[in-house]
Amino acid sequence: MEIGRLTRGASLALGLLCLTCKPPPLEETLLIAGSSTMKLYIEPVVSAFAAKNPRASIVCEGGGAAAGAIALKREAIDVAMIGRELYAEEDDDNLRDFLVARDGVAIVVSKENLITGLTMKQLADIASGAITTWKEVGGSDGQITLVDRPTTSQLRKSFMDLVLQGEEPTHAATTSKSYEEMAQVIQANTNAFGYVSYHHASADLKVLLINGVEMSRATMLSGRYPLTRSFYLAVYLKPSGLAESFVTFALSKEGQALLVEKGLLAVY
Repeated sequence: MEIGRLTRGASLALGLLCLTCKPPPLEETLLIAGSSTMKLYIEPVVSAFAAKNPRASIVCEGGGAAAGAIALKREAIDVAMIGRELYAEEDDDNLRDFLVARDGVAIVVSKENLITGLTMKQLADIASGAITTWKEVGGSDGQITLVDRPTTSQLRKSFMDLVLQGEEPTHAATTSKSYEEMAQVIQANTNAFGYVSYHHASADLKVLLINGVEMSRATMLSGRYPLTRSFYLAVYLKPSGLAESFVTFALSKEGQALLVEKGLLAVY
């Protein structure tokens, strides 16, 4: 009997010890949703924030900026990702949006190409196939070749959204997996053009003016450069402390550095 009582006591102690070893329950939830393009860029920020808040359940989903704005106002999510300016019908006095980064797309050609700039309409017509030769836009008589990026490229998504409103180009003849590969193809073909991020707009290739505006940090931050895309985080009514903390982290030095690593332009 005495041995039995000791065994039961030991079992009870072991059970209590196991209970104390269990991780504490999650205290808060943070639901982030909206622009699918922005989701690709901001995922490292979400991961870093989650690591700093291990007791929180954090979910980040795409679905589109419009859907994100609607869900935010219905209080179905805590933070909306908006990869553009808010439409008038989406905005109201209870919504606060914070610019967290900008994305610039540089249109590049060989230094031997006579073209120095394009209008947005010319660029769209080239990408859609309405314009097929450089002569039609003031250059030499050569067939235009687009050097495209893989369909998984975040930069490609921005190019399609800004130039073709999400449609697919018709001029793509080759796909480059990296900036270096794209530069080699364009340098070897004066009739080729491609697109790169702001950070890859180097002296190796000629960066075209768009609507007469050069691509620079100043013109991107001011919004004058046409191929600039703005990324916002939005909250509604009285957001939770966790939602406020996430926005603050995205605007912090660490959060901005993570966005720059993904190819975006920091705004703080």
